Amino acid sequence: FAPRADKILFAATKADHLHHASHDRLDALLRLLVARSLRRTEAAGAHVSTQALASVRSTRETVVHDGPQAFRAVAGTPEAGESIDGETFDGETEAAIFPGELPERPEAVLEGAVTPGSLRFPRFRPPAVARDALGRPGRLPQIRLDRALNFLIGDRLA
Repeated sequence: FAPRADKILFAATKADHLHHASHDRLDALLRLLVARSLRRTEAAGAHVSTQALASVRSTRETVVHDGPQAFRAVAGTPEAGESIDGETFDGETEAAIFPGELPERPEAVLEGAVTPGSLRFPRFRPPAVARDALGRPGRLPQIRLDRALNFLIGDRLA
């Protein structure tokens, strides 16, 4: 008897630090980085998947305008001490941040197309949890955590 994993999920966490338009690119980059392990795991008979997710969504999406240009950004409350472009955050003030763009081709990351400092990923505070009318805490927002759990254990719950 040897225990065996029949499903493996490779996850790129903190997807909330990128606009959803970049989530496919994040997933493609993850697939590139784990390609060898993915092939070996599939050859061993396990079902394998990748997913860009956030177990707690700490940001919301917005658009930042700089003159005629519009940038897809994320807004949230950076943790105290986080800094971007010389601005240090106090942990209380919300900010809209353009995190940068992942390249369309994931291989471009390994080829040096992403210059150091062109991507910005400060740590964000989790959102405040609102209470319902009965005083019970609400749910924390997430990104694709439900899909990840469904892939891993969904068939066991049916």
